[in-house]
Amino acid sequence: MPPSRPQDWLPASQDILADQRAAYDAMRHQCPVAYSDLQGWTLFRHRDVVDVLHDPGTFSNSASRHLSVPNGMDPPEHTPFRRLIEPYFEAPAMQCFEPTCRAIAAELADGLQAGREVECMDAFARPFAARAQCAFLGWPESLAPAL
Repeated sequence: MPPSRPQDWLPASQDILADQRAAYDAMRHQCPVAYSDLQGWTLFRHRDVVDVLHDPGTFSNSASRHLSVPNGMDPPEHTPFRRLIEPYFEAPAMQCFEPTCRAIAAELADGLQAGREVECMDAFARPFAARAQCAFLGWPESLAPAL
């Protein structure tokens, strides 16, 4: 087993979770490219993210032995797949889907207990993402928990 790399930060620590914006701002100045066992490499500066996105020769999307179309592919291989998918995400298609997203969000928000602290990712974000994905793809909502 290779030796582990020292961690530059602990993204799930209580200090960071208590004020993520301040923690990320600090990381941007102290260690703009940081490693953690939890997330691998994290880039904190916009320019670095843009550089990575525009340099697939150095920073590949192909991160798994299992093919992920198109996000796990680099250009030009992913280009024909993106051309097929992109029309579904253009403004007219998204405008048609917006009422469905709003209804899912409203239902989830209505299910939250007023005045109670909630963990947003578990109580809202993950269920919303899974239910919206099912609705978008025309899948039964019963598949959402597995997603």
